[in-house]
Amino acid sequence: MKSIYAQKFNHDPSAAIYDQVVKNEKHPIRTGYTNMMKWVNENTQDSNILVDLGCGTGNTTKAVEFFDKIYCVDVSQNMLNIATSKLKNEKNIIFIKTDLLELFDDHQKFETVDTIISTYAIHHLTQDEKHLLFEKVYILLPKGGKVVLGDLMFKNSNYENEMREKYPELNGDFDDEYYWNLEDEIKKLQSLGFRIEITKFSDLSWGIIGEK
Repeated sequence: MKSIYAQKFNHDPSAAIYDQVVKNEKHPIRTGYTNMMKWVNENTQDSNILVDLGCGTGNTTKAVEFFDKIYCVDVSQNMLNIATSKLKNEKNIIFIKTDLLELFDDHQKFETVDTIISTYAIHHLTQDEKHLLFEKVYILLPKGGKVVLGDLMFKNSNYENEMREKYPELNGDFDDEYYWNLEDEIKKLQSLGFRIEITKFSDLSWGIIGEK
């Protein structure tokens, strides 16, 4: 199954400038980016085999210090090309060009994966697709496995309205993307059996750790 807007959010055209854009943490959408990368590293210290969903240019994988193997997954070939160059000195990184949902159609291609990481990617999925992804991830992970997910999120619907008033210049972006409703997504993750821990990085950036 392929996510409905996979082609829309294929970042091939903007891959060359992506890293330059994310460095601008004065922009509300990118505020907290550096701290999120540090948080990913801190929470993958005991991980061995990981999957980086929506790896982009490889920044999230590059943030991980200790691992045996990482599968880097993205639908954009141009993003993967940059990631391949950036991570060329790292061992045991496997690049996979596919959609986030399609990846799990043949999850037996993986060894035992103990950690799923993803930053600034899952907001390209509709809420129903997010929930389907969570289900697929839960099935893939062994007991004790975990997800480390950082993304653009609203705490709830009231919070979204507050952010729309605070950042009126971003309403077009809010309408175009599928920012997480944090309370709804936590309920879904908990219903599957994940134990949840939440971290806030900025008005719009949050992190979720879920342990199976």
